[in-house]
Amino acid sequence: MTRPLSANEEFLYAFDRGDEVGVFGPRMIVTAGWRVHGELDLTAVQHALDDVVARHEVLRTAIVRDADPPHARVFPPRPVYVTVADLPSATGEGERERLAHEFLNEIDRTGRLAATETPLLKAALGRFDDEDAVLVLVANHLVTDGWSMHVLMRDFAICYAQRRGLPAPELPPMRQYGEYAVFQQQSVTTERAAAAREYWRTRLAGGHILTLPTDRPRQLEVPPVYSVYRFLIDRELADATTAFAKSLHGSPFMVLYACFTLFLHRRTGVSDIITPIITAGRTEEGYDNTVGALFNFLPIRTDLTGCKNFADLAHRTRAALFEAYSYDRPFTEIIAQSEPELMSGPTAGVNSVVTAFQISQAPPETGAGGIGGLRYTALRRRLISSVDTGEIPDGNLWDLDLDPAGDIVGLVKFNSRDFDQQTIVTMVDEYRELLHAVLKSPDAPLPE
Repeated sequence: MTRPLSANEEFLYAFDRGDEVGVFGPRMIVTAGWRVHGELDLTAVQHALDDVVARHEVLRTAIVRDADPPHARVFPPRPVYVTVADLPSATGEGERERLAHEFLNEIDRTGRLAATETPLLKAALGRFDDEDAVLVLVANHLVTDGWSMHVLMRDFAICYAQRRGLPAPELPPMRQYGEYAVFQQQSVTTERAAAAREYWRTRLAGGHILTLPTDRPRQLEVPPVYSVYRFLIDRELADATTAFAKSLHGSPFMVLYACFTLFLHRRTGVSDIITPIITAGRTEEGYDNTVGALFNFLPIRTDLTGCKNFADLAHRTRAALFEAYSYDRPFTEIIAQSEPELMSGPTAGVNSVVTAFQISQAPPETGAGGIGGLRYTALRRRLISSVDTGEIPDGNLWDLDLDPAGDIVGLVKFNSRDFDQQTIVTMVDEYRELLHAVLKSPDAPLPE
């Protein structure tokens, strides 16, 4: 069975660098891990993962690149490759949690899953004992995103319980990613889409997406080596962020992103800032349980000219974000409406990169209370940095997660051939200090 490409597949296809590197290479992966408590039957684990692949056809879909036009082809289900390892013995929960995160990082470092393979899902199971384990799912980024990984884990838990004949909820209704791709194509001709294209054409006119200079000349012909620097924003600052967001009738993301635009202004001296945010992209009803690359980029434009204080900037940012959300369209469609100069402004060049910003988004986790004898909890509080991890198409990514513990867990993913880690550490420290200063005195003049 074949189908047209989705907008995201077309966007990622533009970064095609062959089978060994880039978006079709084996390091373009998304990994996510969970602590799993309860008896694990390895045969049932295998069958449940295979059930997930059968349920979500995107996990057995390949992009046919040597066709005109390129399209997607869905293949029959095949077994998921599963590895099993015994983790070091540890008695304390804190020690086990640390080892669980180290195991997740190791899978992220060594994981390989090219877009030319099917199924586009692998799993690694690390066991502390018969009822305490770590399950890591690895999927190719062409067919999944952060939200989708949580959908996969929930479906696995339900399928596992069903395979063992244990009480479990029914798998929720879902729509295939192929339906989403067709929907996107059909929506292009609607009045709503036409109004959105006109909004973006006007909104981005005369602007340029901001880039940050790299530490050294970029080696575009050399495969990238992506690293992750992880950090914390403490509870006091997280609480201040939430409180200020409430005063704006906005979200913590709006406050954190407003501070990010101020950070970029201080770094570059540019006042008219366009930089992309990453959204979950699930704006249409019926796709919350769909697995696929539904995420979207929205280029947000905020002009700091005339901003008297951070409160002023936060209000401008809030308005810009609400506008962008109301005119949400695929990034490829937005860029097609813009002037060529949008991607080649004064800060752009061979030695600079785009930096995207996002807040981690996921469906509500249902496994903590137990499904069919299993309890699973996402390994969200990842604090161990890594010098070799799954890749992104290009540039830098800032990702902040509002942790249930009350603080904010952050990461910056960057190509270590472009940046030294110390440069990233300095950026994060500057951002954190800036956030503290503007939230302490949001009505004071913006920091120099």
